[in-house]
Amino acid sequence: MRDAGYQACHHDTCLRGTRESVLDEIMRWVKDPQERHIFWLNGLAGTGKSTVAQTLSEVVANIGILGASFFCSRDYLNRKELKNIFPTLAYQLACRYPAFRKQVLHVIKQDPSVIQSSLISQLKDLIVGPLSSAEISCVIVVDALDECVDDQPASAILSVLGRFVNQLHSVKFFITGRPEPRIRTGFRLPLLEPITQILLLHNVEPSSVDEDIRLFLREKLTAVAKRRSDFDLPDPWPCDEDLTALTKKSSGLFIFASTLARFIESEHHVPNEQLQLIVTSSDSTLHEGRAGIDPLYTQVLAHAFLGVEEARVFDNLRRVLGVIVLAFNPLSRAQIAKIFTIDPSLIKATLRHLHSVLLIPEEDSKEIRIFHKSFPDFLQDSERCLDRRFYIFPPAHHVHMALGCLELLKNSKWNPCGLPDFVMNRDIPNLQELLEEKVGGALRYACAYWAMHVRSSSTDDNQTTRLITSATEFFFFSTNRSLPWIEVMSLDNRLEGVIHSINNFIDWLGTVREFGCR
Repeated sequence: MRDAGYQACHHDTCLRGTRESVLDEIMRWVKDPQERHIFWLNGLAGTGKSTVAQTLSEVVANIGILGASFFCSRDYLNRKELKNIFPTLAYQLACRYPAFRKQVLHVIKQDPSVIQSSLISQLKDLIVGPLSSAEISCVIVVDALDECVDDQPASAILSVLGRFVNQLHSVKFFITGRPEPRIRTGFRLPLLEPITQILLLHNVEPSSVDEDIRLFLREKLTAVAKRRSDFDLPDPWPCDEDLTALTKKSSGLFIFASTLARFIESEHHVPNEQLQLIVTSSDSTLHEGRAGIDPLYTQVLAHAFLGVEEARVFDNLRRVLGVIVLAFNPLSRAQIAKIFTIDPSLIKATLRHLHSVLLIPEEDSKEIRIFHKSFPDFLQDSERCLDRRFYIFPPAHHVHMALGCLELLKNSKWNPCGLPDFVMNRDIPNLQELLEEKVGGALRYACAYWAMHVRSSSTDDNQTTRLITSATEFFFFSTNRSLPWIEVMSLDNRLEGVIHSINNFIDWLGTVREFGCR
């Protein structure tokens, strides 16, 4: 996985002058050979863990001691699967260290299936053995471990890491993650706890965090003032009183401060009016809502649709946001439009005031991204998102997404790439480019994820009937409908996903029967 490392720039780095005490403590751990093998940066949502991880990765890469990095993300299926972490780290280590590469190639030649084997075998054979033999000293970074799918009571990755990490005397692991029960339990395992150093990011001295947030806001908003010089902004802008108010409202959450900055710099509004909306709102967000940031998300959404009363507008908004929030991989406007039959111009118009919470490219072909996972969490929690105009009920939206994917699949054509008979995938030059050109991202997404949307769908009688009817038409009315799906999955190196998709569909049917739906 080439897009999982720090060089993919998944996150911003710390602004110069901020997080100095945190980074100093981490760098002392990095440089001291007597320090523990593992460092856990433990922090609540929005405290800036991934920004610190990105900064650390770049710093240790610049001094030549970064071995590998993996930035987990629940937005991408291949970056939230545990089975991808160790092979990806091994690939990066092999690219960096010739001695490691020699060892790991020998392992793979002996057993090519090791990449698909258990986590224990992957760690032992792909990481621990080659690193020990090559006598390599380095730092390995794993960010946002809590975003990986893991059904074990104690983190599966941490459980296996605890068994072998003592064999890596010159290797250190820097891991970030929210203090979820399975992560806490993993770090408390008897083999891991004695060799783990912990920094609670949300317990850093509040005055230090506030000063960092104030500096961040000053830098961001000063840049806004320079860029939007056509507005007659006061001098200085923002003033000290406004900076103090914004810092207080952030309540130690960097994601809050970052969202504030994006809200104020909106290209569609007057900066000072945006700032005053925040400054004059209720005093503090601390302890309001589960994430602290809930009142800001509420205000962003309400302000974006101020004066709008048409139910149709909010139906469209929920439909579009539902797709963005629930897609198993981020989608572009063009892909959303094709799969779910939504006009691209409607998508653009619907989202035009939400740039503070979504990364919305100008180009229809580029992915729409969510800035922070706390936003979809907020939208999907009825106890947090109290304005029903914005609430997303996942099972209902998954139904629409599954139906859209199935409809696209039913209309797909056999041999979309125009390949000669009996050609082998490995003999097709530039296969990925060909797939993108001839098949397109929308159909590839539908092929890969239709059954996952079905499995996550509502078991309501009416919705169930629609899904079963659509799936029946896809599978049984004509082989010309299902075979192109299998062909695309094969060309996309996802053939095993065909079996997983069928199993997901069967599991959903079992749930339907359990609830007595027909």
